[in-house]
Amino acid sequence: MANKPVTIKDIAEKLNISVSTVSRALKNNPEISLQTREAVQKLAKELKYQPNPLAVALKTQKSNTIGVVVPQIVSSFYASVVKGIEQVADEFGYQVFVSSSNEKMEKEEKNVNGFLNMRMDGIILSLSRATSTYDHIHKIQDMGVPMVLFDRTSKELEVSKVVADDAAAAHAAVTHLIEGGAKRIAFLTGPEYMLFGRNRMRGYKKALKEKGMEIDETLISRCDFTVEDAKNASLELLKRSNRPDAFFAINDELAIGAMTAAKELGLKIPDEVAVVGFSNSRRSRYMEPSMSTMDQNPKQVGREAAKLLFDQMEDKPGAKDVKEVVVHADLLVRTSSER
Repeated sequence: MANKPVTIKDIAEKLNISVSTVSRALKNNPEISLQTREAVQKLAKELKYQPNPLAVALKTQKSNTIGVVVPQIVSSFYASVVKGIEQVADEFGYQVFVSSSNEKMEKEEKNVNGFLNMRMDGIILSLSRATSTYDHIHKIQDMGVPMVLFDRTSKELEVSKVVADDAAAAHAAVTHLIEGGAKRIAFLTGPEYMLFGRNRMRGYKKALKEKGMEIDETLISRCDFTVEDAKNASLELLKRSNRPDAFFAINDELAIGAMTAAKELGLKIPDEVAVVGFSNSRRSRYMEPSMSTMDQNPKQVGREAAKLLFDQMEDKPGAKDVKEVVVHADLLVRTSSER
């Protein structure tokens, strides 16, 4: 059976002094004699005493921790966002706790409730693809806990957020495909209610209109955010007599599915089918051929989200106003679309 954690009371009993004296001695309070402070700190070190963060949070109303909820923990995009958040948190002396919703709304709600129970000083969150109601987000607001959304957000939520310029980024990707000679560009996207998907759809359609190309709704395919589902959707499109000669995908996973389908049918990439993804994931760099994609500058997304959060936590002037920070995405042209 594991040993019980050492408490302030244990140290007080061993030294035959009061709990309040131990508490103040551990904080190096000058009101306590140097001899007592040294004795308390020496014993605390010997006993491997660690402050109880929950107890400290209850007493001070501050835990020096923030919680981050991401849809996928293994995603290189979200990992880079977290790095950016941690850089800012380190500057403020805060710890960052990260949990994943695994693209499930129930898990997202559980993560939020867990962070609230742990008395996190703030929460940064990206919505799962299954999230369609927002009671858990409203709960954070009702409790007065500072919060910022990033990447996947909703117009229904009056919350500060950090996003990519999704419409402009999609416009750049599709324009690049058209200028490379593509005539029929398929768009692989996700559920209609996801705001970033709707914005990327706007950019896709705008680029086609600007180049005088017809918008063929049969080339727009909604699928789950998995390589397998995107591969199946792409196979169906590519087996048509008037098949697409290019794909723009809402993320790299769906773009990889399109490339896998093209290879399975013996089509040459990029000569017969060009592909552009979105996210600049690690896999996109090491695909064969390497995959063109939009780089969302995730570390900057993380830094901007953390800055908004700490502005709220420090109650800076105007920090409580709902803000939207837009981070520019860059087109990275690789072999999959370089005609």
